[in-house]
Amino acid sequence: MLVHSWNIMQGGGTRLDRIVDTIAGHDADTLVLTEVTPTRSAALAARLKTLGYRAVVPTAPPAGRGGVMIASRLAFTMRRQSRVQGAGAYRWAEVRFTKARFTLVGVYFPDTPKAIASFWPHALAAVDPLRDAAVLLVGDFNSGQSHFDAEGQAISSDRWFTAMPFHGFADLWRHTNGDAREYTWYSQGSGGTPRGYRIDHAFGTASLRRRVRKAWYSHDERLRRDSDHSSMLISVR
Repeated sequence: MLVHSWNIMQGGGTRLDRIVDTIAGHDADTLVLTEVTPTRSAALAARLKTLGYRAVVPTAPPAGRGGVMIASRLAFTMRRQSRVQGAGAYRWAEVRFTKARFTLVGVYFPDTPKAIASFWPHALAAVDPLRDAAVLLVGDFNSGQSHFDAEGQAISSDRWFTAMPFHGFADLWRHTNGDAREYTWYSQGSGGTPRGYRIDHAFGTASLRRRVRKAWYSHDERLRRDSDHSSMLISVR
C-alpha cells in the first residue's frame, strides 16, 4: 500500500484543481490530508471520488479550524471515537485496514507553541495503547527534533517529539535516512531569510516498521505553491 500524507493549506479553495492533480500524480492507495476546513471538505471529497477514492472520512473541526481527511481506494473501518480527549479530538482520525492488517492514524497538530504543548500529552496518551499493534501514524505534527529538523532554530516541541520511541513509535523517515536534513515547510526568519523545518512525519510501531519499504518526501508541490507543505509518501508491504 502507498500512503500519501499532505497538509493542503486550508483545504484548497482556488488551488483545488492543482491539489487534485498532485494527488492524482502520486496515485497513492490511501490519502491522509490535513488542514482540511469544514467549508471545503465536501468539494474536496467529491473530487477525490472521481479519482477512485470512495471511502472518504473527514473529521469535524470547529469553524475556522482544519482537521483530518482520510480517503482510500481500499476498504477500511473508522474508529468513531477519537482516542484524543478534549477539544483537540478532531485532530486525530483512526481507521483499520483489515485485509492489509494494520491501523492508520492521521494527525494534525496545532501550530503555535502553547497549543502544541497542550496537545502533545494527549497524543502520547493516545498512542500508548497502540504500541503492540501494527500502526502507522502520519500527518502534520508541527513538531520535530531541534538538532536535525530545524534550520538554525530550536523547536519548542522537541522533548515530546523525541519521546515517541519510548511510547513504541519510531520516526520512519529518520530510521532510513540517519542524520540527513530535509525540510517540508519554511518560515520567514529574521531579515526575511527562509528557515526550513521538517514537521511532516510518519511514525510506526515495531511490527509496522518491518513492513515499510520506503518513506520519502515530495517537494515539487510546495515549490509550485500548491501548498506551503511538501508531501510525504510511505510504502507499506
